[in-house]
Parts: sequence; C-alpha cells; structure tokens
Amino acid sequence: MNRRLLSLGACAVLACASTPVLSQDIDHKIPPGYQPEEARDEQGLWMEIEDYELALNKSALLVRDPEINNYLQSVVCRVAGDYCNDIRVYLVRNPNFNASMTATGMMQIWTGLLVRASSTDELAAVIGHEIAHYTRLHTLERLRKLKASATAGSIFDIGLAVLTGYSSSIGQASAMLGVLAFSREQESEADFLGARLVAEAGLDPHASYKVWEKIIAEEAAAVAKRREPGMFAKTHPAAEDRAKELKAWVSTRYGPGDLEEGTDQALLDVLNNHYLFLMEDQIDTNRFGRSEELLQRHAAIGINPSLVRYFYGEMFRQRGEEGDTELAMAAYRHSIEGGSPPPEAYKNLGYLYLKTDNPVSAQESFREYLALAPDASDRAMIEFYLEDVPQ
Repeated sequence: MNRRLLSLGACAVLACASTPVLSQDIDHKIPPGYQPEEARDEQGLWMEIEDYELALNKSALLVRDPEINNYLQSVVCRVAGDYCNDIRVYLVRNPNFNASMTATGMMQIWTGLLVRASSTDELAAVIGHEIAHYTRLHTLERLRKLKASATAGSIFDIGLAVLTGYSSSIGQASAMLGVLAFSREQESEADFLGARLVAEAGLDPHASYKVWEKIIAEEAAAVAKRREPGMFAKTHPAAEDRAKELKAWVSTRYGPGDLEEGTDQALLDVLNNHYLFLMEDQIDTNRFGRSEELLQRHAAIGINPSLVRYFYGEMFRQRGEEGDTELAMAAYRHSIEGGSPPPEAYKNLGYLYLKTDNPVSAQESFREYLALAPDASDRAMIEFYLEDVPQ
C-alpha cells in the first residue's frame, strides 16, 4: 500500500490526553452533509483521505460479514442522528481497543473494541466520542498537524501504527503519539459531546465512563499478572481521572446510573456468532492477563459458556506455564460438556492427550473432531495421527 495513503487514519482512542471538566455545553461545528471549504489545504487533505479509503476497501484486514457490519452501522446511525449518511463504517481486524474517524467521515472500528464492550451502550459511547471529534473538526485539525510535522519516513510509521497498532521501535512510537494526540481541550469536548449524543439516542450516557473503568480493570489485571502493559497504558496516563470526570459530569446532568448492568441481546448475538475469530486474534496477542480478564467478563455477560471455556483452554495451552497443560485440558473438557464446543476443542484436547501419554483418549478426541469437521483443512494430518498413535 502507498506510504502516503497509510498515513491518513485517525487514531483517536489510541492517543488521548486527560480531560478537564467543561463548564459549558459543547455543540457541533459542522452541519450534516459537510463538504470541505475552498481552502486549498483542506481539499487536498480530503483527496488523500479518499485515496486511503479506496485502499482500505481492498484490505485483507477488513471484516466483511453482513451481520456484524449491519449491527455496527445501526449503532453508528442511532448515535450520529442527522450525520448518519455522512459516515462510512469499516470494521478492521485488530485485537486492540480502538475506533477512529477521518475528516471525511470514514470511521474505523477495531474488532478489539467489540470484545471489550459489555453492551451496545458502551460501544455507542466510544462511537459517540469519535463522532464528536469529527463534528468538532478535531480530526481535520490533527491531520493538518500531522502533515505539518511528519517527514516522509515518519508518515509511513504513523500510518502503520494507525492501521495495525504496531510500530518498529519505541522511539518511533513515542514520536508518533506526539503527532497523533488530540489536545486536552479536544478530548474533553469529544468526551462530553459524545456522552450527550449517546443520551440523545436513548442509550445510557453512564456507559461513557463505564467503558473506561473496564479498560482500566483490564490494564490492572495485566500488570498484576506481570504482563507487559500495551500501548493503552502508555497513551492514557490519566485514564482514571478521565473516568471520574465523566462520571461526575454525566451523573450531574442525567442522574445516577443503574447499579446493575445488563447486556442487550443484539450485542450478545453478534459476539456469540463471531466469537471464534474475535477471540482467536485476542489470544494470539499472548497478552494473557488481558485475555483472562476479558474471558471472565464474557462469562458474566452471557457469552456461550462452551465458547468461553474453549478459549480458556486456548489461553492456558498457548501460555504454557507450569500446570497450564492440566488447566487447558480441563477447560477443553468443560467446553465439550457444555454441549456446543468448537470442533477444535476436541482436536486440541487430543494433542494434549498425546502430550500426556494417553493415546486412547487422543484417538477418541481426534475422531470426534473429524466427525464435527469432516472438511477440515488438517484432516490428512489428523488421520496420520490416528494411524500412527499406538493402540
């Protein structure tokens, strides 16, 4: 992909500052249907973003499933209101927590946001924050800053970080964050306008701080388990203050929130139907403290227990610490006992039976796997194991 094109995504959630409470209401700066001014630089920036969007449309990272995209589009339009027709939504396969918008109305949502949302309200809160950045022209202002600050080499690294969440060095990551970051005032405006948009859509504005509280809990779980904090910890040093300020503002304006949280069926259906690929990507990050925190949360909100237990098995198997083989085997068995396991639960349990010198149970598991997945791409390998395993 062209280096210039990669540079144009807006990574609002990745690079946020702390948020002082605003004493006045914040409103939109642009009307629905906004088009760039005649100013030469804005029209040029729009053209570059449009080129980037064309490239993104061809990306293998895009999730194209109609069900999950229709759900996201419905949430976006509910929060955006009259701005719905101005926003194009792209779900990008990336296990990290992020959403973003460009100055042209192109919104990117990372799959890692979906697995961290406990309700449509929480998803809407992040989406509302991004829409507020867009309608306040923050994304245009930041793109101007990027173009003024970046050299040809750093533009590529910025674009790579935006699209994939990674960069080639700590030094480059720090330099990128300085260019990508919104100002304190911009973040405050987006927080409070975004919460207002959620409330006006008939959703719970208290989700605007609850989603932050969950991310903070995830980060704490990672630290407690001695895992390396991810980019979130490095880019959100004042996340706790931000959550407290939002909670105070929302509670003052809209009254206290409900003590008990519920998960709507629409989000549960999407997560259950697409849980395999969503959590495969998360487990593959090898951030096991975060993965365990998410699995505990998913069990609590009602994700299919067989799926949750399967990914506990995957987490323990891939972590490979002392005692994890036994934990993984128990989790796979619990997944199977739940009645609707992924076929891979049998396969991976079979491999662990081989590892623990139980060939008879391994054969039984492999046969169950092939019965459930007769067209499996690794069928020949499994059949080899069935022939090779001693009776």
